[in-house]
Amino acid sequence: MDEHVLDRRRIVRDFWLRLTIPAVLFAGLLLLLFTSVQLDALPPALLITGAALLIGGALGFFTGIRGPHWPIYALIFTGLAVLLLLPHPWQGLTFVPIPTSAAGYAMGKEVAFFRSNLRQPVAPATN
Repeated sequence: MDEHVLDRRRIVRDFWLRLTIPAVLFAGLLLLLFTSVQLDALPPALLITGAALLIGGALGFFTGIRGPHWPIYALIFTGLAVLLLLPHPWQGLTFVPIPTSAAGYAMGKEVAFFRSNLRQPVAPATN
């Protein structure tokens, strides 16, 4: 089989293996969220979780592999500040964006690594 195809398969396999770690942690967070949040606070909790995951993922993707890490901290602190200023159901969910943003950031970084690895030229075999 062509060495180039084997290398691409290894890159794709490694990507999915590395992506499962933050994905499993995020699934655990969703399970914890569904079991511990009251029914009236569930829609805001899902909205916060989805927004934090998407924004954290986009931040991880666009900062790239060697990008600055301070934007994720700014995102987390901004989310905490905004949720602390809002009324009851939102204020009780203040700490939800911390692990969600971190999981999204990790997934976005993995996608950036994957994209970078696919763009690198493959050296020809010298057998």
